[in-house]
Amino acid sequence: MSIRLRLLLSYIAMIIIPILFTLIVAILVALLFRGDIKEMRDLYLPPEENVAISQKEQLTIDYYRQTKVDPERFLDQSFLHETNQKLSQFGFRLVVRKDNKLIYVPSSLKNLDKGDLQPFGANREVNQVERIGVNQFVSIKQLDFFFSDYSEGTLFFIQDASGFAEIMRSLFPTIIILLIVILVVTNGLLTYYVSRTIIRPISKLQKAVSMMKEGNLNVEIKPESQDELGQLAKGFEEMRIRLKESIDLQLSYENNRKVLIANISHDLKTPITSIIGYVEGIRDGVANSPQKMERYIKTIYTKARDLDRMIDQLFLFSKLDLQRLPFHFERIKFDHYLSDFVEELRFDVEGKNVEVNLDIDKNETYEVMGDRKHLKRVITNITDNSLKYNDKEEKKLDFHLSAMDSYILFKLEDNGPGVNEKSIPYIFDQFYRADLSRGTKKGGSGLGLSIAKRIIEEHHGSIWAENNMKAGISIFIKLKRVNENGEKIINY
Repeated sequence: MSIRLRLLLSYIAMIIIPILFTLIVAILVALLFRGDIKEMRDLYLPPEENVAISQKEQLTIDYYRQTKVDPERFLDQSFLHETNQKLSQFGFRLVVRKDNKLIYVPSSLKNLDKGDLQPFGANREVNQVERIGVNQFVSIKQLDFFFSDYSEGTLFFIQDASGFAEIMRSLFPTIIILLIVILVVTNGLLTYYVSRTIIRPISKLQKAVSMMKEGNLNVEIKPESQDELGQLAKGFEEMRIRLKESIDLQLSYENNRKVLIANISHDLKTPITSIIGYVEGIRDGVANSPQKMERYIKTIYTKARDLDRMIDQLFLFSKLDLQRLPFHFERIKFDHYLSDFVEELRFDVEGKNVEVNLDIDKNETYEVMGDRKHLKRVITNITDNSLKYNDKEEKKLDFHLSAMDSYILFKLEDNGPGVNEKSIPYIFDQFYRADLSRGTKKGGSGLGLSIAKRIIEEHHGSIWAENNMKAGISIFIKLKRVNENGEKIINY
């Protein structure tokens, strides 16, 4: 139930309940003072439904006029008997009193005592309720007049009243107090319900937000309902989870940066230390022959090139990380592009016991939009990585290119030792340095695969790795194909 509907129902209840209680009190008052609930009904019937009441009232008016014109007729027993029969049609009975003596009493009121009647001149606006005998209750209306001899006369119009009226008379204060208590309790329960379903969740949410503000993101925010507050709590819970994941990822990045800096410091120090050592050897005269001098200078040159390559790689990764590396996209026939790369690779590894194979599925188009320079860096990085960690005496690289739907799929497979299965999902992650089970430790910054992933993502493609069934690892690259107009192919 929504908060709006809950408040609306509470508002309606707080209006309807007092109205119902007012009606109940009105009915009780009617029973108390009128004697019967039918009296209450008679007061509010519309004129077109009030014919009987009009006749009854007309009779009362006629009898009042009769007391003024000819009061002596109310001493005639036959007239009184006839009048009583007329009144009985409307539920009334007639009693006549002269001075303090009852001169006419119907047989149905044989238990009536003159002490049950009000004295002369005690007429009221409302009918009085009296008990006759043990359990007979009546409503009495009196009409006072004077006989011709100036003696006091009274006409009593008596109607049966419910015994409930007398009970109401005795219990009326208790019932009123009880109704007030019920009204207060009802409003209190409604207020408590509204506060319990609105204020309490808000308080819990405020407490959780305060804990989040203090840095505690481990407290779960559980929605207690499906209303607006429940949706709000659900939104805060999703925000807490994402914020916690973001902070955990940031801490992980920070730790990886520290590890990277340590590794880079070590990797940079190694060639620098070698260069310094060989330079000192030259200065101290250790290279005392042309052959030694040439070997020392060649080693210094090699280490300086390694150092320069490492710095270039760090600089490239930094620009990728800051998204400041420019890309020049053009249409590339990737099958021709890959064939040229493999031919060049075969020339580079000639005489190094490396077998390079290329397999391209025929009858397919492999045109993509890409940056030639950066795509070459991707293939070079994954190729160098495979060769670097391959501990086999005869190394093998298998390049395979195929098409699937609107994509091209490139696969590089080696025969190395593979990668720990737990490390495979993370080897392309930023700053991640997997514990590769690929022979001896080779060092390096470990940024080659991360750079390759960033470049492929800029091409709106994907890259991933899988261990082979027998040995080695396979690197997959998926890129979007384009048609002759340079538009990406979309398969529905």
